[in-house]
Amino acid sequence: MAKASDLNVRLGLIFDEKALGQAERSLRRAGDRLTKVGNEMMTGLTLPIGLFGASAIKAAGDLESLTLALQSQTGSAAKASEELQKLTEVSRNPGLGLEQSVRASIRLQSVGIAADEARGIITQLGNAIASTGGTAQEFDSVTRQFSQMISKGKILQEDISIISENMPVISQLMQKAFGTSNVEALRDMGISAKDFVTQITAAASELPRVGGGIKNNLANVIDELQISLGKVG
Repeated sequence: MAKASDLNVRLGLIFDEKALGQAERSLRRAGDRLTKVGNEMMTGLTLPIGLFGASAIKAAGDLESLTLALQSQTGSAAKASEELQKLTEVSRNPGLGLEQSVRASIRLQSVGIAADEARGIITQLGNAIASTGGTAQEFDSVTRQFSQMISKGKILQEDISIISENMPVISQLMQKAFGTSNVEALRDMGISAKDFVTQITAAASELPRVGGGIKNNLANVIDELQISLGKVG
């Protein structure tokens, strides 16, 4: 009679507990590695997707805030959306940015300047500021002072000083528009704050046009990304 060991050899069914244990441990290690790889993939994908989602939602919120602020001046969501599109085109010019252009329009409209006229002021002031290397930040300061001047109804030296810091060509524009850069002389001439802004804008329109450079192109790309993210959000 054949022994059990002989049958095991002949059938190739040797029961080796040690070998089975090694195989089990190898499978467990392989499973652990696959689990680790899976977790790393999930982390690698989830984190960027989460960050993208958060950025998109923030951009959407920013665009919504700008649109709602415009709506407070235009009177309807449709008109606000239309005005936002027009300001988006304007903001591509040197010295401007989308957010700063929208805020400037809101400020100017809030002191009685029509939306079309506000876009003209924004365009000319942006070019004047860009002519001396200024950016959207300087533009924001200038339009804030202009709107405050109109609101107060006075031309004050302190306002002109702040404007001069951000738009150095203001003295040149005042000289061109009024024949003087002296604030007291302007008041004696009876120039109102609104007339001041209007005539400074007209003088600025005669300045050479500033071409878009790398800095302006980069600012436009950032604005476009914000708009795209906002639509996704």
